[in-house]
Amino acid sequence: MTAPRGLADAQARLDATETALAGLVHENNELRAIIRRVREYAHLNHDQAAELRAIGRPYDALPHQNAAHALERIIGDKP
Repeated sequence: MTAPRGLADAQARLDATETALAGLVHENNELRAIIRRVREYAHLNHDQAAELRAIGRPYDALPHQNAAHALERIIGDKP
């Protein structure tokens, strides 16, 4: 009679593991979405800097460019 109990314990551990794995997959998807939004914001800053340089305001472009580079380094897009 130990087999059914062992099987029930194994099934309970398997269920707990599957639940934990599903939670990790969900969290991973959320983190990917956050990184995607940060990447989009960095691109927006690059675009704003380019627009400022195009109208002859290179010094005004520096904060946008620096912010974009910092964000890209933080998320691992640039070394």
